[in-house]
Amino acid sequence: MKIHRVVQMLGATTSTGKLADDMYDLNYKTYYSEAEGRDIPISHMDFQHLVRAFVKLNEEDIKNRHDNHVKTLYADTRKANDIVSKEAYQVMWDNCEKLKKDLKKTDDIVENNDRIYKKNLQEQEDKILELTTQIENLQERCNNKDNIMESLRDRLYDASSLQGCYYTFTEVPQDSEGNAFIKNCKKYLNRDSYKIRVRGQHLKPELYGKGRAYHGANMEDSTHMRVYIDTKKGD
Repeated sequence: MKIHRVVQMLGATTSTGKLADDMYDLNYKTYYSEAEGRDIPISHMDFQHLVRAFVKLNEEDIKNRHDNHVKTLYADTRKANDIVSKEAYQVMWDNCEKLKKDLKKTDDIVENNDRIYKKNLQEQEDKILELTTQIENLQERCNNKDNIMESLRDRLYDASSLQGCYYTFTEVPQDSEGNAFIKNCKKYLNRDSYKIRVRGQHLKPELYGKGRAYHGANMEDSTHMRVYIDTKKGD
């Protein structure tokens, strides 16, 4: 797992939702990779690669400090050989013994810190694994909800879709019978829930070609009627 992903996931576990600001600047800081022979952004390093690089640099730092101590001691010893007596050699010997003890303490501290680091690292990896599992479970639940919503939308569409045309009655003649039918429809209609619309149908033959039906035939220009009964919408 890349470092920038680890930073994002660990930031999500804090109360502020993020880590320290410099954790988000690792893309601008590089580490020289001997394996790749180039500098790579720390944020693009694999988590395990970063840990190994840290351990390696720590070991090199301890070795360098040890080498510097030895070089300094060697230089001091050569200088003392030229100007001092046996007592000076004893002092140098005592310094060497003290240096050995200091190095032993340093090794113990490094070993103890390494144990603590590995323990903390394992705890962080376990937490990341737990968070990853939770995220996957949430994604699965979201996908299931999306599928349920899509299924409900399909069922609602099927239930509300109208088959055929929107008018309720058609080919009602414009005569005494047809007009009586329209009158009775309006008389017995449940006006609390529905409203009725009557529109012209079929232009009179003598009006053909005169542009009288460009936007639909008017009632007075039609031979028949269509009846629309619409459901009233709530306020």
